Amino acid sequence: MNNLLDHPLVQEVRRIAQARHISLILVGGAVRDWLMGHEVRDLDFAVQGNARQLARAVADATGGAYYLMDAERNTARVIVTQGNRSAIPARITASFHLDFAVCRGETWAEDLFGRDFSVNAMALDVLTGALLDPTGGQSDLQYKLVRQVTTHAMTDDPVRALRAVRTMHLLGGRLDSVTAQSISRAATHLDQPSPERVRDELMKVLDLPDAMSAVRQLDTLGLLPKIVPEVDLMRDCTQSAPHQFTVLEHTFVVLEAVDRLIHGLRSASQEEAPGFLRSFLPLSSSHASALLEQLDAVTADERMRKAVFRLAVLLHDVAKPARRRIGEDGCIHFSGHEEAGAEMAASRAAALRMSGEETRQVRTTVRHHGVPNKMEAGQDTSLNPHAVYRFMHDAGRCAPEIALFCLADGYGKAGPEASHDDLRRRGAIASHLIERYEEHYKPSVAPKPLVSGADILALGIPKGPRIGQALQAIREAQMVGELTTRDDALSLARHLETYPDGRPDV
Repeated sequence: MNNLLDHPLVQEVRRIAQARHISLILVGGAVRDWLMGHEVRDLDFAVQGNARQLARAVADATGGAYYLMDAERNTARVIVTQGNRSAIPARITASFHLDFAVCRGETWAEDLFGRDFSVNAMALDVLTGALLDPTGGQSDLQYKLVRQVTTHAMTDDPVRALRAVRTMHLLGGRLDSVTAQSISRAATHLDQPSPERVRDELMKVLDLPDAMSAVRQLDTLGLLPKIVPEVDLMRDCTQSAPHQFTVLEHTFVVLEAVDRLIHGLRSASQEEAPGFLRSFLPLSSSHASALLEQLDAVTADERMRKAVFRLAVLLHDVAKPARRRIGEDGCIHFSGHEEAGAEMAASRAAALRMSGEETRQVRTTVRHHGVPNKMEAGQDTSLNPHAVYRFMHDAGRCAPEIALFCLADGYGKAGPEASHDDLRRRGAIASHLIERYEEHYKPSVAPKPLVSGADILALGIPKGPRIGQALQAIREAQMVGELTTRDDALSLARHLETYPDGRPDV
């Protein structure tokens, strides 16, 4: 195991601290992950001295970006990317966070006893190299046990309840029984922390490889309904066959399928067995890699795109309880739940203080999640190109994820008992849509429009909605291969103008 203190960024921090006669420790998840032999991505330092000034000096030395997190509490962050400094290992492709906070107490021991869990309360003295473990974290780490440091750890900060579940799944371990009881009690206080802090922990849970298992545990412990209150109405909302589960259980099974599909895509790229569900998705390795690249992308607010996608999956049927009706056929129907659900999901995303971009991703995914399954394949198994265009137009960048969801949603009807014929059909649709997106509709490869609004105006068509209608019709014809030249596009515009509403009856 490499010494964490030999990390080039840690060495740089140590050099600057020594020059300023500042004592500091490296604490928390970085030490835990290092002891587990995992790659360390972020570094948290506790400082006996002015943490903000030290952070500023580190930012200046590394070319990193400096952020004042809390002036009153003397905390700051430095974000360093691979391009800032050549000494950063090539494997670091995303931003690297270095957090600096003033020591919580007179001694390092006081600081560590004020932390959440024993496995996160270990530290390395940056100057001497000594490992500090006053709460027994190494022993708990050996047994993969998540145990609160003090009996008031959860009441001190209820967000720690979410972090406990996430930490347990990161370790692949279990919760201490007393800690589990404290978590359940803390659920009633989750309205006290800021929505931003709750959001950050929830998104980290949704970024776990086994997100479904963690989300289900959040529900068991009473935490999920406090974050997403809509799940309580979903819990007992029954559905007609072929659905075998309530809406909430269906949602959990779909989320499990998403986890398994992502794992299968990743395993296939690593030449491992692709897994059961992945076998129904006949994607080429290049298209699978492109889909993974999109899922692994980071949003402008530095959250993982796949976590935002999973939030949309969690909310995809959120309007079903309100739209539930029993028809004359005796079956349960949920007419309009996609449209209503899109707005409900967007409202929940906004309440969690998701960014505008992320909220649009959630709304779009929920609004169009059922579209691929309604597409009909022709005798050659291809999809109607006009239906594909309209889906791509409406879904935008969310199209590949919604396509992947189509297969997961089919599995969610009955889990392992889901129809293999239906899964094959859905997988074929999903693969076709993902391939078309990557090859033809992705912004970086999509052909440029043949004409502009100015070109349409030059034909003598007056300003108004007909300009937009003509441009949309021309773009659709171009993207499905019916037009290839500018002259063809202008000819179509003239033809459309002969219809009373600017378009032929379809």
